Amino acid sequence: MQSSSLFPLMLLVLGTLVPWTVEGVGNAWKAGLCPSVPPDRCLSGFEKFECRSDWQCPGRQICCSHACGIKCLDPVNVSNSIRMKPGRCPVVYGQCLMLNPPNHCETDRQCVSNLKCCKGMCGKACVDPE
Repeated sequence: MQSSSLFPLMLLVLGTLVPWTVEGVGNAWKAGLCPSVPPDRCLSGFEKFECRSDWQCPGRQICCSHACGIKCLDPVNVSNSIRMKPGRCPVVYGQCLMLNPPNHCETDRQCVSNLKCCKGMCGKACVDPE
């Protein structure tokens, strides 16, 4: 096979691999955790989705859920944050239909008052312990 006939084949292979590689990077995570989100209703009546992954956010910001959708927010500082609150997380029945549900918290410290950060049906959330 001549080198001139390999050129179109190489272009085809590169054209297939480059978008896949870039997409893989876009699905990676930036350092930090999203701030906790109180379980409020969205007052505007519709949700906005400003991002789908951390890499769509500028600088250190990460893609986080909030009351009216998903947007880029500054991550919270979680150093020295592995302090657990008393109580047990409730048992979760069922499974989320969302592909990668967002977490509203990562540790108990991100939850107000006596709420605990527990695995829910669709990601982690601050809930009343049992």
